[in-house]
Amino acid sequence: MGPDDRRSEARLPARSAERRQDRLRHGRGRFSLDRAQPGEGVRLLRPIRHDAAAGDQDGHRGRRGAARAGGPDRRRRARALRGPRRGAGRPAQGHHGTRARAVRYERRGRVSFEIVRRALWCSLSLCIGAVGTGLGQLAPPGTGGVAALTGALGQLGANKRVLVIGAHPDDEDTELLAFLSRGMGVQAAYLSLSRGEGGQNLIGPELGPELGIIRTEELLAARQLDGARQFFTRAFDFGYSKTAEETFRFWPRDSLLADVLDVIRRFRPQIVVSIFSGTPRDGHGQHQVAGILARQAFEILKDSSWGPVKLYRTTRFDTAGTTLLLQGGALDPVTGQSYHQLAMAGRSRHRSQDMGQLQRPGPSVIRLGLIETREGGRGEGDGLFAGVDTVLHGQARFVALVDTARALLNPSRPAAIVPLLARALYALGSAPADSGQRAPLEVALAAAAGVSLDGVADDGIVVGGERIQIEATVWNAGDSTIRLDGLEVAGPPGWVVERLDAAASPVAPGAVATRRFAVTVAPDAPRSQPYFLRRPLAGALYDWTGVPAAWRGLPFEPPLLAVTARVVIAGAPVTLSREVVYRLRDQAIGEVRRPLFVTRAFDVAVSPGLVVWPTSGAGSGARRFTLTVTNRGRGPARAQVVATPPAGWPRLAAESLSFQREDETRSFAVSLTLPRGVRPGAFQLGAAARGSDGRLSEGALVVIDYPHIRPRPVERASVAELRAARLALPGLARVGYVRGASDRVPEALEAVGVPIDLLPPDSVARGDLSRYDAIVIGSRAYETEPALVAANGRLLDYARGGGLVIVQYQQYPFVDGGFAPYPMSIARPHDRVTDEAAPVTPLDPKHPVFHVPNEIAADDWHGWVQERGLYFAHDWDAAYTPLLETHDPGEPPLQGGLLVARLGKGTYVYTGLSFFRQLPAGVPGAYRLFANLLALNKRNAR
Repeated sequence: MGPDDRRSEARLPARSAERRQDRLRHGRGRFSLDRAQPGEGVRLLRPIRHDAAAGDQDGHRGRRGAARAGGPDRRRRARALRGPRRGAGRPAQGHHGTRARAVRYERRGRVSFEIVRRALWCSLSLCIGAVGTGLGQLAPPGTGGVAALTGALGQLGANKRVLVIGAHPDDEDTELLAFLSRGMGVQAAYLSLSRGEGGQNLIGPELGPELGIIRTEELLAARQLDGARQFFTRAFDFGYSKTAEETFRFWPRDSLLADVLDVIRRFRPQIVVSIFSGTPRDGHGQHQVAGILARQAFEILKDSSWGPVKLYRTTRFDTAGTTLLLQGGALDPVTGQSYHQLAMAGRSRHRSQDMGQLQRPGPSVIRLGLIETREGGRGEGDGLFAGVDTVLHGQARFVALVDTARALLNPSRPAAIVPLLARALYALGSAPADSGQRAPLEVALAAAAGVSLDGVADDGIVVGGERIQIEATVWNAGDSTIRLDGLEVAGPPGWVVERLDAAASPVAPGAVATRRFAVTVAPDAPRSQPYFLRRPLAGALYDWTGVPAAWRGLPFEPPLLAVTARVVIAGAPVTLSREVVYRLRDQAIGEVRRPLFVTRAFDVAVSPGLVVWPTSGAGSGARRFTLTVTNRGRGPARAQVVATPPAGWPRLAAESLSFQREDETRSFAVSLTLPRGVRPGAFQLGAAARGSDGRLSEGALVVIDYPHIRPRPVERASVAELRAARLALPGLARVGYVRGASDRVPEALEAVGVPIDLLPPDSVARGDLSRYDAIVIGSRAYETEPALVAANGRLLDYARGGGLVIVQYQQYPFVDGGFAPYPMSIARPHDRVTDEAAPVTPLDPKHPVFHVPNEIAADDWHGWVQERGLYFAHDWDAAYTPLLETHDPGEPPLQGGLLVARLGKGTYVYTGLSFFRQLPAGVPGAYRLFANLLALNKRNAR
């Protein structure tokens, strides 16, 4: 429902009805921070506290939950693309905040790596024990049960650590990690050089850094299943490269080596496993670099007193080099599944890459090849840790107590081992922090005793100066009294915390000790953003300047607020930590937990976010931009909203907006005219809101949120990029478009004046296709749109009847299924041109595609991003005419990037050129070429 309580007319919003099938496949559940967004359903929710009547009441559903990954920018949905009517969307997860009282200051300043390690261990134990949610500390409180207890005990009593090194999120060996962590009690970790930002996204529109956030979270979701940890370097995945030399031009060798060495020094593995060999047989240049750096780091550190002892390489595809076999098909007694099955479940968490796997039972072999050992490291035997000192020296009593506790663990009465674990904690004494024993031992002791910690806030999205109330609870579900010595809440520097209740007290069996805190957000608190995105990229590296050393290389920064409890269990002091989250009741789902986020007093968004603007012709007229402002403060507010056009462009009048409540959203449109005589170039339209206190708010908080991963915030600028360009459009009445994977091409085309109709499944299957001047198939649409596969014959009939079909790059299912009208093949590995500046040569310079309506010249190939193209046709029927040739330096020419064929009375085009990257990036030459493709039918050419 719209803000006026009438159903909103959103004519073909991007990814609405036509993507419902995708939502069913992937379980998408993303929603906008904009509570008044047209077409979005609203559910009444309220926070739950210790209120007997709370379960039956609903409060105003206005405040702060997760946001749709498109956030304010996704309000492009309201643009006038024609298509099926939009109904009510999925309800947003929101909540209403309440005021807190006066506060005192507690500083969370420098954070040591050991504190972060402890927090990660507490989180890991909860993740392993959580059932169903896969969201770790976003799950309701509990000890994790016998599963978490067994996992913690399994990693006690020995010092065994293995670090696996690869280049990308999907390079991980999940089976090896699961076997090591769950099967051998090893503290295992995966170091991915990059976060996979250069790939494609099969579940949503996010690309680049935002895709990196998704893939980072997918790795963490996999780690929840296999029990390993996760690290990264500064490397930004710039796309496919073919050699290590090319990769090192983007990723300075010294910088990445320093990052790898830093992770090894902090994690201190005795064994390093490289996924790759560091040679050209690895294929991808980034794979080669990962192998090179793993070996170089081992060589540098192997002779240190604590350094790695062995270097292995996975030999999954090189069985001749195998020296060690591990049985991944063995059964994990805790889960009742094999390590291979657990690994495949983790692999299936990579949903943005469509990597779902079958969890087959039976034998499965993990293959490793020993590459090098330091002197004296081979030892006796041929096991993974043969010759590796894993003994905790001077801790014989501790080890004996842990072994006894493991042997005596009774799933029906885990509390029976509490005295043993308490004595083990005392015996551990002041063992070195890097032994990694204290944190899992404290987790095990708390789990065995039935003690758990929780912290919830009454608001989830806050602004500077705002006060929230925190409720921290220690639940003693065991059969013995424990003593609560302290309960603290810690936040970022500048946040002020006041304790509202006394801290220390005994907690009787079955009781819950509750302590309240009031927290005031720092007045200048920055908008929530992952630590690696707080500064612009430095080439193809994230800039970690100013990032605390303890955070560097971690997936994300620590949570905004954390509650820490100091309890005494069976005479042993234990410290527990847990993230403070927002908790709400969804009437359909039940308990929902969301992370805490910070934003500004107003979130300001401009849509469309990028416009390529023809400098002449019909497409050069005025453009309308929608400015959307959301009040994030509590209660009524006023804002003066100013849209700032480029210097020398017509000025725009300021707009005064009034808000009656928190999270109320107001939108208005501005019309901008292209100045006479403007030259091609890049410009910006900015927007900001000034509150009654004089403070300026720019940008907007956007939350990337999918059901299989934890919600993560990003900040988007409140600007529209304007690209004035010489661009002529053919005369078109309607262009049908079947959206593909991570496909923002239809919005880009519509923004320059191409009359786009997104085709839903019903139209593809049964609609009248003859009314379209052209039909464009998005990249990988034959994988994401079942209706297209089923109705491909109708599409070809449309072309035979005189229509124009343009198929953007597809993968192997397209050629394997024979969906093209004439035979073609794609090589394995596929032909691609990764150098975005690679020369392009027309094979038929007189062909209309290079002349009508735009004259394509050398300048049109300048400014392309990441690549020229991918999945070029390798062989094709003589019915196709190749129109251009391009290739990477030093490689043979490729002519399969743009094929055109006559089909009956019409035309069929297959192109591997990466329009799906170039058009959303505003590359003028790509627009000019695509406009010419749309003009290939004679009736369209002018």
